[in-house]
Parts: sequence; structure tokens; C-alpha cells
Amino acid sequence: MAGDNLEWPTLKLHDLAKVSQVEKHVGGFRLTDKTLVKMQEIFLNEMELGLSKDEAKRKQSSLLMENTYLRDTTHGKEEGDFLALDLGGTRFRILLVSLHHGKCSELFKVADIPDNILVGTGEQLFDYIADCIYVFLEENQLRNRTFPLGFTFSFPMIQKSLKCGLLTTWTKSFKCTGCVGEDAVKYLEDGIKRRGGMSIDVVAILNDTTGTLMSGAYLDEKCQVGVILGTGFNSCYIENIRNVEKWDGDINDLPQVLIDTEMGAFGDNGVLDFFKTEYDFEVDRTSNHVHSYTFEKMFAGHYMGEILRLVMVKLIDGGMLFGGKSSEAIRKPWNLTTNYIAFIEGENYASKEETKKMLKYLDLLDFADEDDIAIIKYICALLSVRGGYLVGSCMAVFLNRIQLPEVTIAVDGSLYKHHPRLHDLMMKKINQYAPSTKCKMILAEDGSGKGAGLVAAVATRLAREHAKAH
Repeated sequence: MAGDNLEWPTLKLHDLAKVSQVEKHVGGFRLTDKTLVKMQEIFLNEMELGLSKDEAKRKQSSLLMENTYLRDTTHGKEEGDFLALDLGGTRFRILLVSLHHGKCSELFKVADIPDNILVGTGEQLFDYIADCIYVFLEENQLRNRTFPLGFTFSFPMIQKSLKCGLLTTWTKSFKCTGCVGEDAVKYLEDGIKRRGGMSIDVVAILNDTTGTLMSGAYLDEKCQVGVILGTGFNSCYIENIRNVEKWDGDINDLPQVLIDTEMGAFGDNGVLDFFKTEYDFEVDRTSNHVHSYTFEKMFAGHYMGEILRLVMVKLIDGGMLFGGKSSEAIRKPWNLTTNYIAFIEGENYASKEETKKMLKYLDLLDFADEDDIAIIKYICALLSVRGGYLVGSCMAVFLNRIQLPEVTIAVDGSLYKHHPRLHDLMMKKINQYAPSTKCKMILAEDGSGKGAGLVAAVATRLAREHAKAH
């Protein structure tokens, strides 16, 4: 494998016939500029459909383009103490986010939801959460104060206002009855009321992507885009309110609103099938949510390792890897995690240690020769470049739409943090396709915790400003 570190890799073997054989099976991962530009045009069209006031048009789009009702980001003027509740899995967090003199500090408590509560009623779940909030305030001598609270709710929801989110379906291991179709904020408020002894005003409900943008804006006021690039993928950005045809609120207050794209699902309607490979279709077929999350399945942390495994199996069966020898471990679906790709991508071309570690885990090391190792490194590079190019090309669409001279993109997520080349691969396409915007990408950690506290701070400031103006 050779070439510029940010270009498509090339496979260098002495056996040229083998190179062309391998290429037949993996060439589909290479996306030409023509394909990427076509994808950008489709992405922009899906965005427009998703923002339309015509429900029939919105239904055609694979992008929900959810209105978060959040009209501004942090300006560094926010002062005070704010609570955040981060509920996205069986382990949740309660945080106190303190903003004083331009500095942000946090106190937090982590709690686990017992199994019986996960399958109980919605009231039981939120009573348990309210109890934990009470204990947190008591432990930190905060119970006699009044706090605004930002609520990160990382489940599919339809937002009706800044503080109303209707649960569309539980995911993960949550099966609480009575909540689907209902407002999660109301459930939380009722739980807090039943517990008593606390003065809390739930001022906003959000997802972790919105929180990431807000954390980024606290670090850099030019932040206009938030991205989660971890096990899954999503993005949000600040849109001109006049472009949001379906906007149903006051248009005069502020000229913008934060839109949550729900972009992991880009392509669920088939618009990206023209460049999906056989491996992408296979990953979808064996995943938990078939025909959903099309875009994120091409590169997100939960899936990239499985794509690598499927390619390896294909090449083994074609006699192009390990002389056709196999193992139980490589045949086991979802047995290869994406962190192996990140480690392999982190070693230079001459080094083989990380590749050997993966082959040892797969019980294939004894069959591997130099060519096998070169082929595996090559596939890891192909998948990484494809992922970086896909995400970067879409980010460029946001920048060209936002049309500011400088924009910062805030990113959080394990894949972005641990993959050594992803940042640079994304930047390559951002700079290529949005040349008139000076862009930088920053790591903005803990959008779901700290970000929720910052959203509470902004919501409180905006409510105060709105009251003054009216």
C-alpha cells in the first residue's frame, strides 16, 4: 500500500494478478469525486424535502430535519448554576454545570437503572430518576435552591417545543410502559413533583448532538455544526429560519434555529443505493434495524469492523487470503470491532504489530504471510478513507449553506477520538468542496452532560430576554 496518506490507497503486491483479483472484490469502496458530488446534491435535496411545510414532501425524505426550537448558542455571557440530566442508556447521569466568569465546571453523579424498572411503568422510571436527583442535591447541599434543568433524552422523539419531546419508540433495553407517544418532559416533571422537596424547572429537552454543538459553541463562538461520530452518527447545524418552511413558531425573535438532521438515516429511502457495496447490503441485512440507519452503517463504529470481517470472509472463500484457510472466529458475525481498524490505521506501513494482534484474535496469524497483512492494511485504509470522505463531503454541504467566512464544527464520539486519520480525511473533503469557508473541527466532549447544562443556560437567558422585549 502506498500513496499520500489522505488519498485512496493502492495495493502493492509482487503478484499483480492477485492485486486485480482483490480489487474486483473491494473496488466498490472507492468513491470518485463524481459520486461524492452526486451524493452532496442528493443530501441537499433530502434536507430541503425534510424542511418542507408539505407533509407529503417531508415523507419522501430520509432526513427528519427535526426542529429543536433552540434559537441561539452560548455567548459566554451565561452565568449561574444549571442542572443536567443525561438519559441515554441504563446508566444515567445527573450534573451540576456551573458557569462563572467565563469558566465552566461540573459536579456529577452516575446511577444505574435496575432491571425491574426498565420493564416497569413510565412513572416508576421517572420516580426512580427523581429520587436520584433528590439524593444528588442533598449530597451536595443544594436542595434549597432553584435550578433550571436541561434534559438530554437520547431516544427517538418528536419535538413540539423546546421543552416538549414525544417519545416515538424506546430503544436499547428500555421497555417502560405508557411512555410511547407521550412527552418525556411531562413524565420527568411529574416524577419531580411526586418526590417533592426540590425546586427544578425543566427548561429544555435535547439529544446529544444538540448538546455537542452547544459544548462546541462554548469553546468557540464560531461553532455552527455539531456531530456525533462514535458507535453511531448524527449531525445538527444552525439554519436560517426563513429556510425552515415547516417552522410553526415566532419568526421574529431570532433569525435562526438549530436543526437536528437525524443524519444516520440518510439513504433509508434508497437514494444512496447507487454506491452501496454488497458488504453494505449484507451488514444491513444482519443488523438489528434492517433498512434503517443506512448512512451510518457505512462507517460508524458499530459497523465498520463487521464490514472488514465480511470482506475478509469473501477473500478467504475466493482463495485470496491465508491460502483459503479460515477460522471459527472470522466466521462469527459481528465478532470484529472497529477499534482494530483504528489501531491498524495508526501504525505506519512498515509496522505490522496491530495487524498481527487482530489476526491472533481471529486465530488466523499462523496462516498469514506478508501479502495477507498488506491486503488487510489496504482494506482498513479503504474503509477509513471512504468513511472520512463521506462525512467530510456532507459537512461541506452545511458550510456552503451556512455561508459564513469562518465556521467551526464540534465533534464528539469514540470513532472520531480514537481513529488517527478520520479528522484529516474529513478536512480534506471539507476544504475541497467548501473552499470559501475557513473551517476547523474541534473535539467537544460530553455534549450529553455538559451540553445539556449549557442548553439550560441558553434557554434561561433567551426566556429572560424574551420577557424583557415583550
